[in-house]
Amino acid sequence: MKILSIVIPTYNVEKYLRRCLDSLVYDESVLEDIELLVVNDGSKDNSLEIAKEYEKKYPKTIRVIDKENGGHGSTINEGLKVAKGEYFRVIDSDDWVNIDEFADYIRELKKCKADIVLTNFNKELLYSGEIQTFDYKNLQYNKEYDLNDFDYSILEDAYFYMATSTIKTEKLRKAKLHLDEKTFYVDMEYILLPFLEMDSMIYLDFNIYRYFIGRAEQSVNIQSFVKNRAHHEKVVRRLLDFYKSIPDKEHKKEYIRKIILQLLNTHYIIYCKAKLNDKKDLEEIRAFDKFLKENFKELYDELSRQQRYINWNRKTNFIYAQFHNNLLSRICEKIDNRNNWRNA
Repeated sequence: MKILSIVIPTYNVEKYLRRCLDSLVYDESVLEDIELLVVNDGSKDNSLEIAKEYEKKYPKTIRVIDKENGGHGSTINEGLKVAKGEYFRVIDSDDWVNIDEFADYIRELKKCKADIVLTNFNKELLYSGEIQTFDYKNLQYNKEYDLNDFDYSILEDAYFYMATSTIKTEKLRKAKLHLDEKTFYVDMEYILLPFLEMDSMIYLDFNIYRYFIGRAEQSVNIQSFVKNRAHHEKVVRRLLDFYKSIPDKEHKKEYIRKIILQLLNTHYIIYCKAKLNDKKDLEEIRAFDKFLKENFKELYDELSRQQRYINWNRKTNFIYAQFHNNLLSRICEKIDNRNNWRNA
């Protein structure tokens, strides 16, 4: 049995795919322990040909799945259907792994019993050349935690990211995980929807994932957030429904609530800080805000307490969001700045 299945969602990445695959097969000592599922999502460039080239060279390790375009979530769904590894993780085809630590990580993974294995990652910022390292500063390495009795507050503003998480395949299947297809931002579904099935976690001292950020076509830049805001709302609404279904006595609910509040804040930022000025945009955020107030009043109120800009916008029926340089917006910003100075 393979210890780890890695799904590599692939769409029009001929410039980056070799770097990704080379990093994963660099140390031949682990090739028997891993399977690489390259899921080609209807690429129109040479990505499929490159993937098949590597499949031919590493037939016991690499499997290419060619499918019609269905989005990032669909590639993970397809990979999960056929994965044979005890553990499962996703590595995007424009990213790569740290070749200096990957083999040691695989060997350590063979000893693990925890449902979630956490490791660190780097953000490689394309335009500035800056490298940012993410770690869980308040967790102890090599300690197995019981997630049903865990103090989630020690994570502070962090959570279990796709780039940090290696998850037992059987837990994902037990949760019947199926991500939305033809939809951006489903990484949040991947992190939250199976979480109630997880019982244990361990944090290993490896920095594995290299997250390549800054390409114009990436879904995480602000222009893409604006363009694909309907996708973001779809994911938000699905996760809100999931949150609502969780009994209040569930210990993990507070952790899930915290992440959903972050996701909601991002959704308001798209409308309130991206300088959208179309009447349709104003109607969209008003409708969403009304939906949140009517169905999730506690989250609605918490956002007002946490985020002044949301509170100001609600008081002005989101006129503030649409006219950033008018007198009202300048007054609001001055008040916010003064309060921030007093609280510093």
